[in-house]
Amino acid sequence: MPSAYRPERQPDFASFPDTTPIVIDNGASTFRIGWAGEEEPRVAFRNIVQRPRHRSSGETVTVVGDNDPALMKYFDCTRSVIRSPFDDDVVYQFEYMEYILDYAFDRLGATSEVGHPILMTECECNPSFSRARMSELLFETYGVPSIAFGIDDAFSYKYNQKLGNCGEDGLAISCEHGTCHVVPFLKGQPVLEACCRTNIGGFHITDFLRQLLSLKYPYHSASITWEKAEELKKEHCYVALDYMSELQIFKLKEKKKQILLKTTTEGRMRAKQRRAEEEALREKQEEERRFYFGVIFEMDPTFVNKAEAVQQTPEPPKARILTAEDYRISIGIERFRCPEILFQPGMIGIDQAGIDEMVSISLRRLMENESVKERICQSILVTGGCSLIPGMIPRLESGIRQFRPYLAPLRLVRAADPLLDAWRGAAAFAASSRFGRQTFSLADYREHGENLFHRYNIVYSL
Repeated sequence: MPSAYRPERQPDFASFPDTTPIVIDNGASTFRIGWAGEEEPRVAFRNIVQRPRHRSSGETVTVVGDNDPALMKYFDCTRSVIRSPFDDDVVYQFEYMEYILDYAFDRLGATSEVGHPILMTECECNPSFSRARMSELLFETYGVPSIAFGIDDAFSYKYNQKLGNCGEDGLAISCEHGTCHVVPFLKGQPVLEACCRTNIGGFHITDFLRQLLSLKYPYHSASITWEKAEELKKEHCYVALDYMSELQIFKLKEKKKQILLKTTTEGRMRAKQRRAEEEALREKQEEERRFYFGVIFEMDPTFVNKAEAVQQTPEPPKARILTAEDYRISIGIERFRCPEILFQPGMIGIDQAGIDEMVSISLRRLMENESVKERICQSILVTGGCSLIPGMIPRLESGIRQFRPYLAPLRLVRAADPLLDAWRGAAAFAASSRFGRQTFSLADYREHGENLFHRYNIVYSL
């Protein structure tokens, strides 16, 4: 089903016993919800909220996720802005988060209270206040009996470990919607003290592409929306193995193309036709001017054209007539320039390390000997939506080798499904017998308060 349409309401919510956990992958880009033990989430939609006014009644309505554009014509969206509950992959806006959870539980089939244990994913080192507010929302609004929080990258790594794609000791590189993370794993568990993060991700690539195209084609600035730029990114962008070499090759190709265009018959004919049109326009304007002054001179022989005696003021440039060429968009250097910000965040003014340098920083934070680091570098998992950009794995391998000893072993592998592996790993974990011992109840939260989350970390096992 296209993402622009409303997900169907699930009819079998009442058939699941109260002990069956509900698994939520609360991603900054996409919200996924389903049942423990299943292979696919039941409901998935964009994690955004919009509150437009109805054109006829003037009533403010809440729109969650993407919706059919044919229905949005009945709402005035000029004064409403698309909102996200996230800020750099951390939930801050819990008012919008409540709208999203209402919509998700409704689509899953819940009628009043949810009444099922919840396993929700989060980012690495999620602040305690965010966990506390989320727990309070789930306990008091939806009647949830128990909750567990887990890192999405850890679930993805454990799921791929189960598939044989990575080992017990390894490294997870997650290129997500708003941030990128590097998390080392020892004995199957994440070492959070050595993880590394940078506040740049797929959202910044899309926004950078939109800005470049809007500057390149100002006539299309209104039509180049964020959603359209996202489609162009997925279809045309790639990661260059060597950015400077790719840039030189592109400039050389553009120069050859311009020379070829000037030397071909078609180019000469276009230039000749353009010069003829400009000459005809100048002649027409001169004839009109002579005719105008001739008529005035016949009416008044004493008339003197002061414009000829005084230096004529240049006329302001007239608006150019748009042609078919003005409605075409050509994507050239933007194809590899926009994804390059993952490796050089300084290109958009973010003074942080690139994802290849983050691996070196994370390994230095590990208080282990070189043999352990070599074993970790032989099991590097790349996950997240940005890992699907062509050329990402070879560029990462090339960048990481610059920080490793000469001929040191290195192996990178993309996750089996970078978008769904986090939810599938969480669903497998929630279906295991150990899940019940990893949760906390409302009584635990009321007894310990926010201090509960300072030491709360689950043990990941599938």
